[in-house]
Amino acid sequence: MKKWLLAGLMLFSAWANAAIEQGKDYTVLANPQPVATPGKVEVIEFFSYHCIHCFHLDPALTAWSKKLPANVSFRREQIVWNKQMEGLARLFATFNATRTLDRLHAPALSAMVEKKINLADETEMSKWLATQSGIDTKAFMATYKSFGINAQVARASKITRDYGIEGTPTIVVAGKYATMAAEPARLLQVVDELIVKAQREAKK
Repeated sequence: MKKWLLAGLMLFSAWANAAIEQGKDYTVLANPQPVATPGKVEVIEFFSYHCIHCFHLDPALTAWSKKLPANVSFRREQIVWNKQMEGLARLFATFNATRTLDRLHAPALSAMVEKKINLADETEMSKWLATQSGIDTKAFMATYKSFGINAQVARASKITRDYGIEGTPTIVVAGKYATMAAEPARLLQVVDELIVKAQREAKK
C-alpha cells in the first residue's frame, strides 16, 4: 500500500513539474496585444465573478501575485461576453475606481459562486454591498453609475474581444501567451515559466 502511495506521489510530482508545452499548457494569441507596462512582463488574469474555477484559483493567485518581482506587473480583467455580463464589469470597474478591489474582490467571488447572489443585477448588488463593512455605499453607488464607469464597461467588452478570451480563468503573459485550463498549482507553474520565457525573449 505504501509503495503504491509513494509511486502515486512521484507521478504527481513529475506531472506538476513537467516542462510546459504549447498547445497543451498554453497557446499563442492570434493577435498579440500591446502591453500597458513597457519594460515589465505583463500578466493579466481574465476572470468572471460568476466563474467557479476563478473562485477556486483566487486564493493561490492572490498569494502568488504578492510575491512578484519588480519587473513583473499583474492585474485582473472582468470579461464581458454579452450584455448580461456588463453589470459585473461595472462592479469590477467601480472596485478599481474606489480602491476597494483588495477588500471586496474575494467576497464578490464568494457571493456569486457560493451564495448565488447575482451581482450583475444592480438591486441585488446594492443589497450585498450594504452588508460589507467599512464601505461608503452612497459614494460607491455614485461612482458605479458615473460616466467614467460606463467607459470602463465598454473597454471591458473591447479587451475581451481583442484578446479573444473564450474561457475563464485565462491568464495572458506578455500580451501573447494565454494559459489553458489546469489545476491552480499547475496553472501558476505555467505562468511562472511563461514569464521566464518572455523575459528571455525581451533580451534577444
